[in-house]
Amino acid sequence: MTTVANSQNKKVKNDSSTWQFLCSVKLAVIIIIILAVACILGTLILQMRPPEDYVNRYGEGLAKFFSAVQLTDIFHSYWFSFLLVLLCVNLGCCTVKRWRNTVLQIGFLVTHISIIMILIGCVIDMMLGEKGGVNVYEGKSVDYYLNRADYRKIPLDFKVYCDDFIIERHPPNYKLLTFVKNKELEKFIPPKVGNKIKIPGSNYAVTVKDFYPDAEYRAEPINTSKEPNNPGIYVQMLESNHVTAEGWLLAKDRNWYNDPKRDLKIEYLWADNDDAYEKLAKAAGEIAKPTLDVVIEGKNISRSAPVEVGKSISIDGTEYVVEIKQLALDYAERDAPLNEQSSDNPAVRVEINGPQGKETRWTFSKYPDYWDKAHQAKYKDVKLTCYVPDNFSQTANSLRIVQNKDGKQTLSYLSKGKLVSITDWEVEKRYDIEDTGLQMRILKYFPSHSIKKEVVESTGSHEGHNHGPGEHIGTPAIFVEIEGPRGTVADWMLANNPPKWYPDKNFALLYEQAGMAIKDYKSILRVVEDGKTVMTKIIEVNDPLKYKGYVFYQSSYDPEGERYTGLQVTRNPGLIVVYTGFILLCIGVVFIFYVKPFLRRKLKKGQKVEEYYSEDEIAAEHIE
Repeated sequence: MTTVANSQNKKVKNDSSTWQFLCSVKLAVIIIIILAVACILGTLILQMRPPEDYVNRYGEGLAKFFSAVQLTDIFHSYWFSFLLVLLCVNLGCCTVKRWRNTVLQIGFLVTHISIIMILIGCVIDMMLGEKGGVNVYEGKSVDYYLNRADYRKIPLDFKVYCDDFIIERHPPNYKLLTFVKNKELEKFIPPKVGNKIKIPGSNYAVTVKDFYPDAEYRAEPINTSKEPNNPGIYVQMLESNHVTAEGWLLAKDRNWYNDPKRDLKIEYLWADNDDAYEKLAKAAGEIAKPTLDVVIEGKNISRSAPVEVGKSISIDGTEYVVEIKQLALDYAERDAPLNEQSSDNPAVRVEINGPQGKETRWTFSKYPDYWDKAHQAKYKDVKLTCYVPDNFSQTANSLRIVQNKDGKQTLSYLSKGKLVSITDWEVEKRYDIEDTGLQMRILKYFPSHSIKKEVVESTGSHEGHNHGPGEHIGTPAIFVEIEGPRGTVADWMLANNPPKWYPDKNFALLYEQAGMAIKDYKSILRVVEDGKTVMTKIIEVNDPLKYKGYVFYQSSYDPEGERYTGLQVTRNPGLIVVYTGFILLCIGVVFIFYVKPFLRRKLKKGQKVEEYYSEDEIAAEHIE
């Protein structure tokens, strides 16, 4: 009766639709196909990016859909984890259903359990694992890292110090690249001293005549003519007989100097005739102000307004409002105070408010199309241009050094746009500047200012030329001679400088470093907990620091100042489960391919022996 009841229960269990569904091979195939499609989508769709990246790339509607169904982080989504759990259940049920209590099925059982463990470990990592990064400056510490998905600060219950950051470099290797323009022919040649190399397919030849392992340009101001082709003066500012500033002012180039501490601007102006001279020396008035122009394409709407930080410009006939956020005389120094910036690259930062929200944009006075070409604009019909005059200044006072070709030369002092005093000047004489406590003198005057450049060995470079042009760390230079259709020319070339062109503009040489300069970068990290150092380790790529389940990988560094180390931080609680699963998988595979065949042969041999003895017993019975 017991045997019959067990048989009926087993039949009911096997006939259960839920049980049959969970044991179905079709279910496993469907899950695997869905997981494969999800993996493909994970490579095609941006993962773990800020929301604005999805809006800019896919549009607002599609971006909302991706976020709602968790396609922006597929591998950490709940539905992806559910699929893995369902696959684990399917494998478990299949294992129970097909299990036969024999020693030959041990390999089958172990391999299925190992796959289930690997999947469970992956699910644990997806749900509980952490991944992020943090930069640590030399001599500083951090007790947090930034989550990779949303850049949230994740606190640590210990501190990680970067005691030192070490960069190992490859010995530099330099190559000489030749280029023949009319044939689009490029060829690398060895930059060895004394070798004359003919360029194949052309009538050019190159010879390296000399080599400096470490060189630099030495610039010396010179005067090339008595005619005022490029007037320049060397100005010196003094306070209590101490020089506070000095340098060249060029009337047709960089002709001004700002002293923000003393609210003073010095200008050097050249007049070609007497009328122009009188206007420059005596004229006063307001300094031109920067302006911003806004054009709405397709609607014939334009608006111009002075640049005033904090001012909003409403564009009539549209929903646009443009607010001026920042004026920078030099974009590279945009975070410095305005009166401490030079006007090398003036720019204006604005915020455009419209139907699709806010958009921040820079517009450059000298490069009006730069921002539009380098960035994707939200409001493509809005075109911005700004104008920042060359003589724009934040200083209230100015000193004009005015000169003309007939020998007239005066100093004009202006305060808040009004002329205060005017006097003649001579070279090497000192002049008091009104109400500033400063003195000014002009030490040199060159009618035709120019710069003479020559290549010299840097101070401290190795003596002699025993090294080859690629064996010494520094800025090497070679003296090259080029033979071509227009004769022979020779000049110095510094490594990683612009190419040197032959006079016919058809042949060029480029002396540059080849290969990777950085060999390895390492960080000396120290873990401090409760005020005590618990461990110290030198980490590098593929050799991380591990502590309390966290792993700190060397991932990047500061390429400019080399002041900080970039760490990738991970925590994988399911990793031990995954590793255990892989170990069991190896054991199961070894059992299936090696142990199982051996046991099967043993069992078959035992069966034959048993059959043999059974036949002998039957024969003996017949004899008796």
